[in-house]
Amino acid sequence: MNTENWIYILGGSSGIGFACAKALAFKGYNLFLVHRDGRIATKNFLEQINQLKTETSVKIITINATVNTAEGLSQIQEALLSLGIKSIKIFIHSIADGHIKPIFDKENSLSEEDMLYTIKSMGVSFITWSQWLLNNNLFAENAKIFGFTSEGSKKVIQHYAAVGAAKAVLETLCRYMAVELAQYKISVNLLCPGVVNTKAIRVFPNVQNFVEKVIEKNPYKRLTTPEDIANLLVTLSYEDLHWLTGNIINIDGGESHVF
Repeated sequence: MNTENWIYILGGSSGIGFACAKALAFKGYNLFLVHRDGRIATKNFLEQINQLKTETSVKIITINATVNTAEGLSQIQEALLSLGIKSIKIFIHSIADGHIKPIFDKENSLSEEDMLYTIKSMGVSFITWSQWLLNNNLFAENAKIFGFTSEGSKKVIQHYAAVGAAKAVLETLCRYMAVELAQYKISVNLLCPGVVNTKAIRVFPNVQNFVEKVIEKNPYKRLTTPEDIANLLVTLSYEDLHWLTGNIINIDGGESHVF
């Protein structure tokens, strides 16, 4: 493999994003990981990165920045441009940055600002980052774009309205992007995992009860793991699979098929 092939992951320090980063590093891809963490989480993350560097021969760049600020955006874009043209083989959008609130609650309802922030962060940024990478000639030939959606785009999950709306936007954008990017030999697909026990779900009300119900429902009687998802994404990363595009691919052990 050309060692100048890079994976760009937004949200690459934990959970699904980091599992994908590790799996792809062992396949020889260089990693450009953007994350937003505090001091302790960043320390733990960098320790894992140092270990990964000793186990692989790939290059790894990490940036701790907020993409929703002008300063953070400039920092990330400047670093990406330094990689050189046609360097991004895979772009993975794994942002979990939204509001978990009820729509109708006298004390804690979703505001318009909450809703718009969540949709922009978890939905619209999928297309704006893809546009920027394309306009700056950073995508390699037969590049791939991946994002992550959820059953909450179609089913009601308590307090998930803003994120569910963002995921529905993401799914619509995936189809349009796949058609328009075909002329550039770039494929676009979304993975739809089952429930994963990451820090993102710990903000849900009654999360332990929710997790127990999902485990009972799942045919395998367990939650989906980040490694389950990473294994699929590595398979989908093969260049010969460029004909697969515009799809939402379930990776949930059959969970979504059970009432």
